Amino acid sequence: MADPALSFVIERTGDLLIQKIVFLEGVRRQVERLQKDLVRMRCFLKDADQRQDKDARIRNWVSEIRAAAYDAEDIIEIFASKVEFLTKDKGLVTKLTYYPLKIVNLYKIGKEIESLRMRLKEIADCREEYGIKNLGEEMTTHGEDLQRLRRSFPFSEDKDIVGFEEITKSLVAELLKEDRNRRVVSIVSMGGAGKTTLAKKVYNHAHVRERFNCCAWVCVSSSYDHKKTLRAIIKQLNEMSNEQLEKMEEEDLEGRLHQDLQDKCYLVVLDDVWKQEAWDCLARAFPDVGTSSRLLLTSRDRDVAQHADAYSHPYELKTLGVEDSWQLFLRKALGHGDNAGCPPDLEEVGREITRRCDGLPLAITVIGGLLLAKKKLKSEWEKILNNFSTYLSRSQSGVSAILELSYADLPANLKFCFLYLGLFPEDSVISVRKLIHMWVAEGIMQKRDTENLEETAAYDNVEELSSRNMVQVAEMTVDERIKSCRVHDLLRQVAIRKAKDENFFQIHDTRDDEISAKSRYLAVHSLPWDKKYVGSSTPPLRSLLFFNVHDYRKNISLNFKSFKKLRILDLENVKMSYNLPEGIGEVRLLRYLGLRRTSIGRLPHSFCCLRNLQTLDIRNSYPVRVSNFIWKLESLRHLYACRMECDVPLKIDGLRNLQTLLGVNFDDIMHNNMITLTSLQKLGIWVGERSEIDKLCLHLSEVENLKTLHLYRNITTVWPSLAGLSKLHHVTELKLSGMFLRKLPPDFPPNLSRLSLKNTFLRNDPMPVLEKLGQLSFLKMKDAYRGPQHMVISRHGFHQLKFLELRYLRVDEIKVEEGALPQLQCLRIRECYSLEKLPEELKHISSLDALELVDMPEDFISGLDADMVSSVPNLRIF
Repeated sequence: MADPALSFVIERTGDLLIQKIVFLEGVRRQVERLQKDLVRMRCFLKDADQRQDKDARIRNWVSEIRAAAYDAEDIIEIFASKVEFLTKDKGLVTKLTYYPLKIVNLYKIGKEIESLRMRLKEIADCREEYGIKNLGEEMTTHGEDLQRLRRSFPFSEDKDIVGFEEITKSLVAELLKEDRNRRVVSIVSMGGAGKTTLAKKVYNHAHVRERFNCCAWVCVSSSYDHKKTLRAIIKQLNEMSNEQLEKMEEEDLEGRLHQDLQDKCYLVVLDDVWKQEAWDCLARAFPDVGTSSRLLLTSRDRDVAQHADAYSHPYELKTLGVEDSWQLFLRKALGHGDNAGCPPDLEEVGREITRRCDGLPLAITVIGGLLLAKKKLKSEWEKILNNFSTYLSRSQSGVSAILELSYADLPANLKFCFLYLGLFPEDSVISVRKLIHMWVAEGIMQKRDTENLEETAAYDNVEELSSRNMVQVAEMTVDERIKSCRVHDLLRQVAIRKAKDENFFQIHDTRDDEISAKSRYLAVHSLPWDKKYVGSSTPPLRSLLFFNVHDYRKNISLNFKSFKKLRILDLENVKMSYNLPEGIGEVRLLRYLGLRRTSIGRLPHSFCCLRNLQTLDIRNSYPVRVSNFIWKLESLRHLYACRMECDVPLKIDGLRNLQTLLGVNFDDIMHNNMITLTSLQKLGIWVGERSEIDKLCLHLSEVENLKTLHLYRNITTVWPSLAGLSKLHHVTELKLSGMFLRKLPPDFPPNLSRLSLKNTFLRNDPMPVLEKLGQLSFLKMKDAYRGPQHMVISRHGFHQLKFLELRYLRVDEIKVEEGALPQLQCLRIRECYSLEKLPEELKHISSLDALELVDMPEDFISGLDADMVSSVPNLRIF
């Protein structure tokens, strides 16, 4: 398929016929003919795909088809939206009043469709001139087969490291040298050779963690931002809020960091430093006061490393040798462990593929990920090998060629998803949940059956991109789902290059950037920004995303009338006026609106026009006022708020698509028929002192899909009685957050498997109650207990618990009796500053795989029992 988005646009014109059939009467036949024209054009795209890289005329030809397809979808959807607004849920008199407007719109869309069909005819006439052949209707099934394949092993960056053993030992020894001066230890290599992977291995080495009492990691990157880098380091060393840090000027940030490190033996990793100027700016913030502190620096430029410390010889990370390359290739391509062999019929071609990767770990990892998703047939591997020369010719290093080969092998939907990742700034840690909402809003996810499972398909796409090593996992959840991800900078450059070739998106990162009038996807990475800059060219944008603009001092105002084709608008962290402009109601195709951490305090009444909105994120540090229109947003799936306020009880019943509702008040819930929210899975409620939880639980007991319930309080009066939770048979996850809970509920949901207690200040040891919850497998406690100075887990307590996190608990001892926690797999203890030692019984829990100690006192770490440490397979000290 020549274009990653075009196939879906063509399919969606057909889908719109089905979804909006009632509103398209009168132009249905014209729309059907237009859709058939687009399908016919698709017949020639496979041949164009094979030749467009060599022929700019063919690229332009494909671009013209894409533009026509986008325009077709926009025309149909805007028209259907207008007619729906004029007629749906209206009385007979109103419908008659709007009838002339409907006729006018029918005439307009008819003219626009005919004009569009003429454009397509002209495009088709150029086909023979360019020598493009008809290769048939059949779309490639190869990519579809790859979608069905699941990865055979969980992603683990450290698991498959090869060839770094000796250099790791050398780096650790260098960091631990008895030299009281502050020294810089550097790792230098070309991009993709594994600098960051090696630095992470050294940074997390047990001996290194024992030596330094203060550690931080920051990625500097090519687009260096001094204030942002300083904030990132300071935040790892202090409990400072974003608001506090954002108020500090550059000189103050440097002074604060210097002060924080003044008497510390610190280790700071500066990953991916591109310029000497970046080091010069940072160097003055790192004190050199005879504490044996170290900086570990990675760079592609040897001069940068030598400039940082002329007395320290940079460690050059060479490419892998033949056998190390082969072992890494086997792990990635076959999913095998150490010393595993290769099927005899694949070895010859496999070794040739490995040879062509030139020992570059990133290249081997990516090509291995590609092969992992393929059938283990010699013919399949030979196809990859035979295409190498074509791709290698595009790049002097060959790395981009290999990465582009992986891109070319992606199915059309994954190509779209991968290119979309290129909109995010370099080194971004991307929330998978947010990414999924955006992809679904773009309409590229196909429903698998009658249920609404587009988000499941979107998550599967993230997993497949991860399994192909096209994205890197940044953070996993306890149940081993990908929570956040990032794109390696080389792969991001591939995405940007391909997007430019295909006119897919545009990134605005300097004031002088000219925004194309043809842009459909625009990411703004740099401000100040001329308020009229976009408005003057009025591109037909579908996505408008803002990043890294929270330092911009002026309010940003948008002319929403210029963006009537927008599906996605993300303004997270953007400073805007207190009230969202009424003009937002003009953007009726909008499906995703991100207003998180903006200064928006009120949503205008025109919001009720956003009938297509699927995701609304208004999580701010203070309540957001809304008019009583939420019930009209019939497509709404996810509503994220810290807290919403309304002058009258907020109506939400009837929202059959709503899956997530966070930040709603107790009284608003009680005024609605919650049974009508048939898709609701996650609910977060603010409760007051007089809230009757028993009645709430009865009210929610028949909401069959409700799995997660959050109850919050933010005032210092005591909680209401929490009786009645046992009525919630469907709830499997419960979160209680707020001060002065005093004591635990008398009962819990009978099928509860996940429990989180945050800032509850319990007076009595909660373990005797919690350990009896028979299905509990996940427990997190943060500042949950302020009673006597010890807790006790009794014999056979928590017989199903697999994950336990204890944070900010003011206890000096945790007793674990023999036979307790028999299923425990991971124990995380974080910032429990009074805790003197670990329970001795942990060494006898055979299931315990990981012990994570985060920000614990130096005395605690140094006093760890050696037998305990050796008994746990994975000890991680952060």
